[in-house]
Amino acid sequence: MLIRLLSGLALLWAMAPARALEPLSIYTDEWPPISFEDGGEVKGMAVDLVNQIQHRLHQEQPVKLLPWARAYNFLLTRPNVLLFVLGRTAEREKLMTMIGPVAASEINLYCRKGEAEALRRLGDKLQVQPVTAFRSSIFLAVAKQHGFKNIVESADPVQSALLLHANRVSMWSEGDSVVDNVMRKAGLPAEEIELLQPLEKIDLYLAFSRGTDRATILAWEQALRDLKRDGNFRKLYQRWLPGATASMQVERVGVEP
Repeated sequence: MLIRLLSGLALLWAMAPARALEPLSIYTDEWPPISFEDGGEVKGMAVDLVNQIQHRLHQEQPVKLLPWARAYNFLLTRPNVLLFVLGRTAEREKLMTMIGPVAASEINLYCRKGEAEALRRLGDKLQVQPVTAFRSSIFLAVAKQHGFKNIVESADPVQSALLLHANRVSMWSEGDSVVDNVMRKAGLPAEEIELLQPLEKIDLYLAFSRGTDRATILAWEQALRDLKRDGNFRKLYQRWLPGATASMQVERVGVEP
Protein backbone atom coordinates (compact mmCIF):
# COMPACT_ATOMS: atom_id res chain seq x y z
CA MET A 1 0.00 0.00 0.00
CA LEU A 2 2.77 2.42 0.95
CA ILE A 3 4.69 1.60 -2.22
CA ARG A 4 1.60 2.29 -4.34
CA LEU A 5 1.05 5.61 -2.56
CA LEU A 6 4.65 6.71 -3.09
CA SER A 7 4.53 5.66 -6.72
CA GLY A 8 1.36 7.68 -7.24
CA LEU A 9 2.87 10.76 -5.65
CA ALA A 10 5.97 10.44 -7.82
CA LEU A 11 3.78 10.21 -10.91
CA LEU A 12 1.83 13.32 -9.96
CA TRP A 13 5.07 15.22 -9.31
CA ALA A 14 6.44 14.23 -12.71
CA MET A 15 3.23 15.37 -14.42
CA ALA A 16 3.17 18.73 -12.60
CA PRO A 17 4.03 21.77 -14.77
CA ALA A 18 7.52 23.18 -14.52
CA ARG A 19 8.02 25.97 -11.99
CA ALA A 20 7.00 29.28 -13.48
CA LEU A 21 9.80 31.81 -13.52
CA GLU A 22 9.16 34.85 -11.37
CA PRO A 23 8.41 37.85 -13.59
CA LEU A 24 10.99 40.57 -13.90
CA SER A 25 10.55 44.05 -12.49
CA ILE A 26 11.79 46.24 -15.35
CA TYR A 27 13.08 49.76 -14.72
CA THR A 28 14.64 52.57 -16.70
CA ASP A 29 15.19 56.29 -16.20
CA GLU A 30 14.70 59.58 -18.02
CA TRP A 31 17.49 59.62 -20.62
CA PRO A 32 16.09 60.67 -24.01
CA PRO A 33 16.11 59.33 -26.69
CA ILE A 34 17.17 56.05 -25.05
CA SER A 35 14.33 56.12 -22.52
CA PHE A 36 11.87 58.83 -21.55
CA GLU A 37 8.27 59.57 -20.63
CA ASP A 38 5.94 61.12 -23.17
CA GLY A 39 2.28 61.67 -22.40
CA GLY A 40 2.38 59.17 -19.56
CA GLU A 41 3.96 56.49 -21.76
CA VAL A 42 7.54 55.22 -21.49
CA LYS A 43 9.26 55.41 -24.88
CA GLY A 44 12.72 55.38 -26.41
CA MET A 45 15.23 53.27 -28.30
CA ALA A 46 16.03 50.91 -25.43
CA VAL A 47 12.36 50.74 -24.40
CA ASP A 48 11.45 49.56 -27.91
CA LEU A 49 14.26 47.00 -27.73
CA VAL A 50 13.09 45.64 -24.37
CA ASN A 51 9.52 45.42 -25.64
CA GLN A 52 10.65 43.57 -28.78
CA ILE A 53 12.59 41.07 -26.67
CA GLN A 54 9.55 40.55 -24.43
CA HIS A 55 7.35 40.00 -27.49
CA ARG A 56 9.68 37.24 -28.68
CA LEU A 57 9.63 35.66 -25.23
CA HIS A 58 5.82 35.98 -24.94
CA GLN A 59 6.17 38.30 -21.95
CA GLU A 60 4.59 41.66 -21.25
CA GLN A 61 5.99 43.10 -18.04
CA PRO A 62 5.58 46.90 -17.94
CA VAL A 63 8.62 49.15 -18.12
CA LYS A 64 8.59 51.54 -15.18
CA LEU A 65 10.44 54.85 -15.29
CA LEU A 66 12.10 55.81 -11.99
CA PRO A 67 14.84 58.20 -10.87
CA TRP A 68 18.13 56.49 -11.65
CA ALA A 69 19.40 56.30 -8.05
CA ARG A 70 16.23 54.51 -6.87
CA ALA A 71 16.16 52.08 -9.79
CA TYR A 72 19.86 51.34 -9.35
CA ASN A 73 19.29 50.60 -5.66
CA PHE A 74 16.57 48.10 -6.61
CA LEU A 75 19.05 46.44 -8.99
CA LEU A 76 21.56 46.04 -6.17
CA THR A 77 19.15 44.88 -3.46
CA ARG A 78 16.35 42.86 -5.09
CA PRO A 79 16.24 39.69 -7.20
CA ASN A 80 14.49 39.56 -10.58
CA VAL A 81 15.23 43.17 -11.50
CA LEU A 82 16.17 44.37 -14.98
CA LEU A 83 17.56 47.90 -15.30
CA PHE A 84 18.52 49.57 -18.58
CA VAL A 85 20.69 51.03 -19.93
CA LEU A 86 23.80 50.78 -17.79
CA GLY A 87 27.49 51.49 -18.45
CA ARG A 88 29.84 48.59 -17.89
CA THR A 89 32.55 48.99 -15.24
CA ALA A 90 34.81 46.53 -13.40
CA GLU A 91 32.98 47.32 -10.14
CA ARG A 92 29.56 46.64 -11.64
CA GLU A 93 30.72 43.33 -13.10
CA LYS A 94 31.04 42.07 -9.51
CA LEU A 95 27.47 43.08 -8.64
CA MET A 96 25.20 42.08 -11.54
CA THR A 97 24.87 40.27 -14.86
CA MET A 98 24.89 42.37 -18.04
CA ILE A 99 24.00 41.50 -21.64
CA GLY A 100 24.74 43.69 -24.61
CA PRO A 101 25.94 46.06 -25.73
CA VAL A 102 22.63 47.63 -26.71
CA ALA A 103 24.00 51.15 -27.26
CA ALA A 104 27.20 53.16 -26.99
CA SER A 105 28.01 56.63 -25.76
CA GLU A 106 30.94 58.98 -25.49
CA ILE A 107 31.08 60.66 -22.09
CA ASN A 108 31.97 64.32 -22.53
CA LEU A 109 32.30 67.43 -20.43
CA TYR A 110 30.07 70.26 -21.62
CA CYS A 111 30.06 73.92 -20.63
CA ARG A 112 28.14 77.06 -21.50
CA LYS A 113 28.71 78.41 -25.00
CA GLY A 114 31.75 80.66 -25.18
CA GLU A 115 33.35 79.48 -21.92
CA ALA A 116 35.36 76.46 -23.13
CA GLU A 117 38.55 78.35 -23.98
CA ALA A 118 38.74 80.09 -20.59
CA LEU A 119 38.10 76.81 -18.76
CA ARG A 120 40.83 75.01 -20.71
CA ARG A 121 43.31 77.74 -19.74
CA LEU A 122 42.80 76.76 -16.08
CA GLY A 123 44.92 73.63 -16.61
CA ASP A 124 44.99 71.46 -13.49
CA LYS A 125 42.74 73.96 -11.70
CA LEU A 126 39.90 72.86 -13.97
CA GLN A 127 39.40 69.81 -11.76
CA VAL A 128 38.27 71.92 -8.80
CA GLN A 129 35.57 73.71 -10.81
CA PRO A 130 32.02 72.51 -10.09
CA VAL A 131 30.73 69.79 -12.41
CA THR A 132 27.32 68.12 -12.40
CA ALA A 133 26.17 64.60 -13.29
CA PHE A 134 23.17 62.62 -12.18
CA ARG A 135 23.33 60.55 -9.00
CA SER A 136 24.76 56.99 -9.16
CA SER A 137 25.42 57.35 -12.90
CA ILE A 138 28.42 56.26 -14.95
CA PHE A 139 28.84 59.94 -15.89
CA LEU A 140 29.40 60.90 -12.27
CA ALA A 141 31.77 57.96 -11.73
CA VAL A 142 33.85 58.81 -14.79
CA ALA A 143 34.14 62.48 -13.78
CA LYS A 144 35.49 61.37 -10.41
CA GLN A 145 37.90 58.93 -12.08
CA HIS A 146 39.29 61.82 -14.12
CA GLY A 147 40.08 63.76 -10.96
CA PHE A 148 37.16 66.16 -10.72
CA LYS A 149 36.51 66.84 -7.06
CA ASN A 150 33.73 69.43 -6.86
CA ILE A 151 30.79 67.26 -7.92
CA VAL A 152 27.19 68.52 -7.73
CA GLU A 153 24.90 65.50 -8.00
CA SER A 154 21.58 65.97 -9.78
CA ALA A 155 18.45 63.84 -9.74
CA ASP A 156 18.43 63.34 -13.51
CA PRO A 157 20.02 64.66 -16.74
CA VAL A 158 17.42 67.41 -17.18
CA GLN A 159 18.30 68.82 -13.77
CA SER A 160 21.99 68.71 -14.76
CA ALA A 161 21.23 70.79 -17.86
CA LEU A 162 19.27 73.29 -15.77
CA LEU A 163 22.10 73.56 -13.22
CA LEU A 164 24.53 74.43 -15.99
CA HIS A 165 22.07 76.89 -17.53
CA ALA A 166 21.58 78.62 -14.16
CA ASN A 167 25.35 79.03 -13.68
CA ARG A 168 25.25 76.77 -10.60
CA VAL A 169 28.06 74.66 -12.08
CA SER A 170 30.77 75.21 -14.70
CA MET A 171 30.56 71.80 -16.39
CA TRP A 172 28.24 68.91 -17.11
CA SER A 173 29.33 65.28 -17.58
CA GLU A 174 26.98 63.50 -19.99
CA GLY A 175 26.72 61.14 -22.98
CA ASP A 176 27.01 62.63 -26.44
CA SER A 177 24.08 60.67 -27.88
CA VAL A 178 21.52 62.22 -25.52
CA VAL A 179 22.67 65.79 -24.87
CA ASP A 180 20.55 67.47 -27.56
CA ASN A 181 17.43 65.57 -26.47
CA VAL A 182 18.03 66.36 -22.79
CA MET A 183 18.43 70.06 -23.60
CA ARG A 184 15.17 69.96 -25.55
CA LYS A 185 13.43 68.19 -22.65
CA ALA A 186 14.74 70.92 -20.32
CA GLY A 187 13.31 73.61 -22.63
CA LEU A 188 16.77 74.90 -23.53
CA PRO A 189 18.39 75.44 -26.94
CA ALA A 190 21.13 72.92 -27.75
CA GLU A 191 23.28 75.80 -29.01
CA GLU A 192 23.54 77.11 -25.45
CA ILE A 193 26.28 74.62 -24.60
CA GLU A 194 29.54 73.47 -26.19
CA LEU A 195 31.94 70.56 -25.88
CA LEU A 196 34.72 71.20 -23.38
CA GLN A 197 36.55 67.86 -23.59
CA PRO A 198 35.89 64.14 -24.10
CA LEU A 199 36.37 61.85 -21.11
CA GLU A 200 35.67 58.25 -22.12
CA LYS A 201 33.78 55.97 -24.52
CA ILE A 202 31.47 53.35 -23.01
CA ASP A 203 29.19 50.51 -24.06
CA LEU A 204 25.73 50.28 -22.52
CA TYR A 205 23.97 47.10 -21.38
CA LEU A 206 20.83 45.53 -20.00
CA ALA A 207 21.58 44.70 -16.34
CA PHE A 208 20.03 41.89 -14.28
CA SER A 209 20.23 41.73 -10.50
CA ARG A 210 21.74 38.90 -8.46
CA GLY A 211 19.16 36.19 -7.83
CA THR A 212 17.53 36.53 -11.24
CA ASP A 213 16.82 33.09 -12.68
CA ARG A 214 19.56 31.88 -15.04
CA ALA A 215 16.99 30.66 -17.58
CA THR A 216 15.48 34.15 -17.74
CA ILE A 217 18.83 35.83 -18.42
CA LEU A 218 19.82 33.26 -21.05
CA ALA A 219 16.46 33.68 -22.79
CA TRP A 220 16.92 37.47 -22.96
CA GLU A 221 20.46 36.99 -24.24
CA GLN A 222 19.32 34.67 -27.01
CA ALA A 223 16.48 37.01 -28.01
CA LEU A 224 18.96 39.90 -28.27
CA ARG A 225 21.24 37.73 -30.44
CA ASP A 226 18.30 36.91 -32.69
CA LEU A 227 17.31 40.56 -33.05
CA LYS A 228 20.85 41.48 -34.05
CA ARG A 229 21.15 38.52 -36.41
CA ASP A 230 17.91 39.17 -38.31
CA GLY A 231 18.52 42.91 -38.75
CA ASN A 232 15.72 44.22 -36.55
CA PHE A 233 18.12 45.65 -33.97
CA ARG A 234 19.94 47.69 -36.64
CA LYS A 235 16.64 49.05 -37.97
CA LEU A 236 15.49 50.03 -34.46
CA TYR A 237 18.83 51.68 -33.67
CA GLN A 238 18.85 53.74 -36.86
CA ARG A 239 15.26 54.85 -36.31
CA TRP A 240 16.13 56.39 -32.95
CA LEU A 241 19.81 57.27 -33.50
CA PRO A 242 20.18 58.04 -37.21
CA GLY A 243 23.78 57.86 -38.41
CA ALA A 244 25.03 56.08 -35.28
CA THR A 245 26.76 52.71 -35.65
CA ALA A 246 25.01 49.83 -33.91
CA SER A 247 27.20 47.11 -32.38
CA MET A 248 26.32 43.63 -33.64
CA GLN A 249 28.23 41.92 -30.84
CA VAL A 250 26.41 40.21 -27.97
CA GLU A 251 28.12 39.18 -24.74
CA ARG A 252 27.13 38.25 -21.21
CA VAL A 253 29.42 39.72 -18.56
CA GLY A 254 29.53 40.08 -14.80
CA VAL A 255 28.11 37.69 -12.22
CA GLU A 256 27.43 34.21 -13.61
CA PRO A 257 23.67 33.66 -13.13
